[in-house]
Amino acid sequence: MDSLDRLYDELKNKSDIRFNNFKIEQINSLDSISDEAYLEKPIWLGGDNKFVCVFIDLNNSTEISNIKQKSTVAKIYDYFTQNAVDVLSTDLIQANYIDIKGDGVFGLYEGMDAVFKVFCASVTFKTFFAKHIINKFNEYNISLNCKIVIDIDKLLVRKIGRRKFYNEVWAGKLINNVIKIASVDRKIRRDKLINNSDNIIIVSEAIYNLFDKKKDFIIYSCGHIESSDKYGDKIILWNEYIDSDFDNLYSNKVHYLRSKWCDKCGDDFFRNILE
Repeated sequence: MDSLDRLYDELKNKSDIRFNNFKIEQINSLDSISDEAYLEKPIWLGGDNKFVCVFIDLNNSTEISNIKQKSTVAKIYDYFTQNAVDVLSTDLIQANYIDIKGDGVFGLYEGMDAVFKVFCASVTFKTFFAKHIINKFNEYNISLNCKIVIDIDKLLVRKIGRRKFYNEVWAGKLINNVIKIASVDRKIRRDKLINNSDNIIIVSEAIYNLFDKKKDFIIYSCGHIESSDKYGDKIILWNEYIDSDFDNLYSNKVHYLRSKWCDKCGDDFFRNILE
């Protein structure tokens, strides 16, 4: 480097070229996001197509990070995040694209059955979290909670960086919305609408309306009475929450689910939702 002024000139020339050649290209498939060729182009992937996103995030990150043994912190993050990725990589409910941000995992789905695959993936992780992850770290006196958020909208994304050193930058509504909806978990707990030990799935109004096609398996319970072979009345499993802060979403209404897969009926529901 001859001088700072020369460096500034080079940076300006490169950025001006990118600026002058900037464009947004229609994203028809999520495979396009993985194309490293876009690192060399001033092109964002966007357009009018809508995709479904699930965001799985670990609560109490600050409390966890204050644990004295940093190896324990790493174990918790590793156990949580890797299992979230593994669920989203499972056959039948596999995401088309997965990205990790901190201790949170994004899964993106495309296609006609996307909303049903993402629902099954979400309940599957929620059930595994309740059965195995929560109790894994009891000896550390850490109360683990997670939140799972689902939404549908347009994407705007680009890889920025250089080969081997790059990251996806998300500028569209979808990723921003799921993060904003995730904040409802804290408000629901603040309002004491759920128990501290509950972990919920929160969906936008747009997603909830799409569930109607499979309402017998998504909206309503199986009716099975836990710890018995008896069945009672089917009930609506979802609650709604109104948040006045949601002025830029489709609606200020979201819906949240406390239930997990039923030990007796879960396999049947899973299969019927995906058929």
